[in-house]
Amino acid sequence: MKKRFLTLLLAGLLAKFVFAQQEATPLLASGSSGFTYGEFKAGYGVTQFSDGLREKFENGNFSTSGGGLFSLAAYRKFKNIDHFHIGLKFKSLGAAPSQGDNEGEMFFNFWGTAFSAKYYPFSKTAAEGLYLLGDFNFVTQFTQKYRNSRLLNFDHQFAIGNSFTLGLGYHYPLKNRYALVASVEYDRASRRGEVQGVGEVQFRNSNIAFQVGLMF
Repeated sequence: MKKRFLTLLLAGLLAKFVFAQQEATPLLASGSSGFTYGEFKAGYGVTQFSDGLREKFENGNFSTSGGGLFSLAAYRKFKNIDHFHIGLKFKSLGAAPSQGDNEGEMFFNFWGTAFSAKYYPFSKTAAEGLYLLGDFNFVTQFTQKYRNSRLLNFDHQFAIGNSFTLGLGYHYPLKNRYALVASVEYDRASRRGEVQGVGEVQFRNSNIAFQVGLMF
């Protein structure tokens, strides 16, 4: 219930920030001005499995696990705080099926809600150019599904935890208040879940992704 409340709170804050940016100064703000903006990105992420997941993946000889990665965020560049943006983010990965032995398929999906920060080392106004990204996903959940229709074998499990994200991106301003953005991001997650017949298990995995999108 607590994690659900935090997720709903984040969604409300995101909406408030995105609507508030319509009255803010343009992204090409100068000097010490502050501004708020929304960001939507889409791309592709590839998952690497560690504790609790790698064994099943390797034993079944599954192909690479990856899929579409989407994120929606709201950021604020505060007045008199140079180089930094601080914001809130929601992101989600929808996996394409990984093919394994004996006609088995595995799907690995996750979503996360995060505090996010950007650092623009070469732009004092933090409005364009290269940036470094850091996220702390305070709630993140994965769902792993396995199926083998021929053998009528189906499995479904999920776990909740947190993760850290590091990234490198580039912000290219357009006219008015819009800008293009591209980033490469690495996410490392740790989650706990219940497995039937085993009990509580610690799951770890990482994901590396490339995304492009629009700041508005």
